[in-house]
Amino acid sequence: MSKTADAFDQFRNQYPAKACDMSRVANNDELVALNPSDGVRQWIDGCGADKGTTPRIDPRPSGINLWVVRPDDVVHAREDDPAGAKLESKVIKHSNLTGGADAHCGGELLFLGEDVIALNGASGRYGPSSAAEMISVARAFRSSGYGVWSYGFSEETMTAYRFGDRDPEWVA
Repeated sequence: MSKTADAFDQFRNQYPAKACDMSRVANNDELVALNPSDGVRQWIDGCGADKGTTPRIDPRPSGINLWVVRPDDVVHAREDDPAGAKLESKVIKHSNLTGGADAHCGGELLFLGEDVIALNGASGRYGPSSAAEMISVARAFRSSGYGVWSYGFSEETMTAYRFGDRDPEWVA
């Protein structure tokens, strides 16, 4: 079994799939299921990476990838992929990665190197519901072979921190 399959199966066993928050869907195009020809990529095993220095990331950096832990896999796609331009919202949404189906968790990530990412749970449709869930999904990405900087979760607002909200923390 791959590192990715094992890590995310453990996450899925702990955090059941949740329905897409349809109150956050603005138009029917946000429920169009995109596929690999639209820039949707499978998450694959990484080779691991050293910590390095704490990254400083702007609040709205370029190159954001949306990620979703689906029932059978983990996918990601650049939010600004050209496939999004044909959609009414002009960008890809998390629900485009699921076709509006249930998913376990979602958020945003940036590749800081080949096997190093910065990760948040900023998804209005599938975001984490607790700090424990955010920590668990960040550890799943780490166990899949990546160095992970996580932005964490605010217990005060019950939402995931976004890029630029605070400094990320290295996931050990």
